[in-house]
Amino acid sequence: MKTLLCLLIATGVGAALQYAGVPHGLLLGSILTSALIASNLHFAPTVPLGLGYVQVVLGIATGLMFKAWDSHTAAALLPSLGFLFVCLAVQITVAGFWLFRVSGWNLKDSLLAVYPGALAAVFDLLESERASGKVIVVHLVRLLSITVLVSFLIPAQTNLVIAEDSPLLTGTVVIVLSLIALCIGIGRVLLRIGVPAPFMLTAIVATGVYVKMGFLPDFQMPPWSVNFATVILGTLIGSKFKDISLADLVRHGRSGVMSVSLMVLIAAAFAVLASRVLGSDPLSLWLAYMPGAIETIAIVAFSGGLNVVFILTHHLVRMVMLHFAPAVLVQARRWRESEL
Repeated sequence: MKTLLCLLIATGVGAALQYAGVPHGLLLGSILTSALIASNLHFAPTVPLGLGYVQVVLGIATGLMFKAWDSHTAAALLPSLGFLFVCLAVQITVAGFWLFRVSGWNLKDSLLAVYPGALAAVFDLLESERASGKVIVVHLVRLLSITVLVSFLIPAQTNLVIAEDSPLLTGTVVIVLSLIALCIGIGRVLLRIGVPAPFMLTAIVATGVYVKMGFLPDFQMPPWSVNFATVILGTLIGSKFKDISLADLVRHGRSGVMSVSLMVLIAAAFAVLASRVLGSDPLSLWLAYMPGAIETIAIVAFSGGLNVVFILTHHLVRMVMLHFAPAVLVQARRWRESEL
């Protein structure tokens, strides 16, 4: 009941900010509301299937855009992916060095704090490596900072149409339900081996296959599903502040803001360089080179009318490259501990 009340309040505040013209007010209002409730009442709303719902909805909506995907588009991504890998290496090195040398952190905490990955995988690593709690503060600051930054710098398009108000045919409903079941089934398998954002990854790939096979020629995600995903995502982000005291947030938050600022500025520099070399849109490249927050980036890119497929392809490649290694590390460590 408390969770439902929190979701309703978050929806009301977010809708009010959206109506008032605040960029991405639904997302920011949900974050603000749930953060205040979590920190003051020491209550974190629990939405057991919330993150999975967000990933499936955004993944399917992204996969539907693969109608225009071809080999030429895929080939055009390869040079940009090269810039991405170099950008990630520079981000980790510079931000990690700053925490290690300037802030005086130990090497393990410094590297885990600037690890540009999803929170779920990071928290799994933190538990396995027994890292300091200040690392969690830095990752929360990174998630919140990127969310607020891109939300205000990239205004939503009020005339953006996500779906037509047309009735769904029975055959289409059956196909969509089979797609959702496939995404959940494969996503749960990937989740067990430690792959981050597994439902989004599966939904994007599976929907792209469905689209290319001609199963979903006219289907689009209904607007309410994306709006509901936005509220849930904002509520989940804000609820992370339940166990973070104000003193810890102030003490370690400054280090987090500085490290995140360095990573975001490096992403901007590489975006400008890549745009000049490749002739691509620098704003899309900047979002593509962001160190994490894939769900937030997806929502902002959708509502901002940007090239979502181009942006999220970079994030998916980043996640596969950076998260499979930690996933294997965590599973190997757990296996070794179970043997002992």
